[in-house]
Amino acid sequence: MTALLLTALLWHAGLPAGALPTQTGPGTAPPQQPAPVSPPFQPEVSDPLLEPVSPAPVQVGSWDEALALLRQQSTDLRAALARVESAAGLRRVALAGLLPTLNGSAGVQYNVLNPSVTFIGGGIGGGGISGGVGTGGGGGPQPTAPLGTATVTASVPLFDWSALQSLHSASSSRRAAELSLKETRRQLTGELARALARVASSERLSEVNRVNLRSALERLALAQRRLELGAGTQLDVVRLRQDAESARSLVVSGDNTLLQARDTLALILGQEQPVGLVHGVSLEELLSRGRAQCQNLQALEQRPDLAASRAQLEAAGHDVSAAQAEYLPTLAAQSTVFGFTVDPGFAQVPVWNIGAVLTLPFYEGGARGGRVRQARAQEETARQDVVARQRGATVEVRQTRREVGVAEAELEIGTRNRELAAENDRLTRRSFEVGTGTSQDLVVSAAALRQAELNLVVREFQVFQARIEAFLVEAACDW
Repeated sequence: MTALLLTALLWHAGLPAGALPTQTGPGTAPPQQPAPVSPPFQPEVSDPLLEPVSPAPVQVGSWDEALALLRQQSTDLRAALARVESAAGLRRVALAGLLPTLNGSAGVQYNVLNPSVTFIGGGIGGGGISGGVGTGGGGGPQPTAPLGTATVTASVPLFDWSALQSLHSASSSRRAAELSLKETRRQLTGELARALARVASSERLSEVNRVNLRSALERLALAQRRLELGAGTQLDVVRLRQDAESARSLVVSGDNTLLQARDTLALILGQEQPVGLVHGVSLEELLSRGRAQCQNLQALEQRPDLAASRAQLEAAGHDVSAAQAEYLPTLAAQSTVFGFTVDPGFAQVPVWNIGAVLTLPFYEGGARGGRVRQARAQEETARQDVVARQRGATVEVRQTRREVGVAEAELEIGTRNRELAAENDRLTRRSFEVGTGTSQDLVVSAAALRQAELNLVVREFQVFQARIEAFLVEAACDW
């Protein structure tokens, strides 16, 4: 029985049966040729968790395809476009304060107490036309009863410094909104690239977890085979069952990570169903296409968010000037035309005034002073925002450049660590097969190999992410 067990263990180690030691001596018959042996034991394993995750309902196979979905469905992009439109509308409102205005009014009046007397009233400038006009006597046209009146007033601003500064402020705000739109595109490009890389790495992680589970199940089957041959113990089987359960747990958590990554990509692309990648798509080609749609900036100050903050500071400065200009007088030219209905005939136009109006703001209760203080405070807030963003961008550039080198170094270390762990697991498994290793050694080496493989996938993702961040931190995207 012992000889048969040793022969079976040598089969597992890949040694031929003829390698068994023989005894020779006087009178001993010459050794016979070894009989053909069966191949080493190859366990057949199966488990429901070995089945891969189902493909996502929505899949993208290129950067252009993902970007098209982003343009159509992104709420952040639509909100940024709406802010640009709002800023353009506010600028048009500010411009209207410097353009001529033309207003008209029409009315009908009837004297209930004395219909034969018609009063014509209307304000023209600071005065008006009023008085009683009788309908009897005279041969000329008389006001009708009821009386119809019409007034047309035109006004042209000649000097309004506050309105001019408000226009400059609105123009700066519109430019800031346009720059913020570019910043939104830059941020969305980064989010999309990171989400695509996260989905790709999660899919790779899911595959690695299943390979590790299959390896753990094969080790368990080997331990059970040794137990059947009488060379193993129940403790070996229990330990390897624990190792297989740990591998199953990693499969479950890895699948959940993949599903979460698909949901995140779906949110970015504005889809209600999970979004995944087409099988076999190259992440390098995917992200290289995304980088081609952005351009490096010659100076960090040209980055959209920094330029937008400076435009907001400029707008705040014009707001201060507009508030201070409320203390100045305004000058406008006005013209008024007044007419009323007559009988016989249709209408008469007795008045057409042309004049100028100078408005002197003496006192309004201190509201102007309050607006000046408020505008100055907002200007200081905008100034500090510029300083903070500039400092943050400088540190961000330095950190992202450093993180690229760190991520690449960790990837190299992770690659070597995975190779060493794989070799250690192979040797430990061979030792266990021939009976010189313990199940504890096998479990420890298997856990180390799993962790090394998972770490390698994470390091690859970190390298992609670091390169994306390093590129976008000094880039502008205009798609």
